[in-house]
Amino acid sequence: MKKIIFGAMLFLTGVISIALLLAGSMANDWTLNGQSSAIWNISRYGLLPALYTFLGIAIFGLIFAIWGLFERGN
Repeated sequence: MKKIIFGAMLFLTGVISIALLLAGSMANDWTLNGQSSAIWNISRYGLLPALYTFLGIAIFGLIFAIWGLFERGN
């Protein structure tokens, strides 16, 4: 049960971090060919490594929570 909660919290942390990063990048008025681009804005700020890190945390948390679901309890 502890693994499920820990994994779910990691997943939630990663997803919220990604959402905040994407929302913050679109707060600026930069456009690419007349259209706003979140990934382009994030790369202009140099935050692509942070985006990938948050994505990795979310994926790891999801895998850890699923692993906790299928593990046999004592």
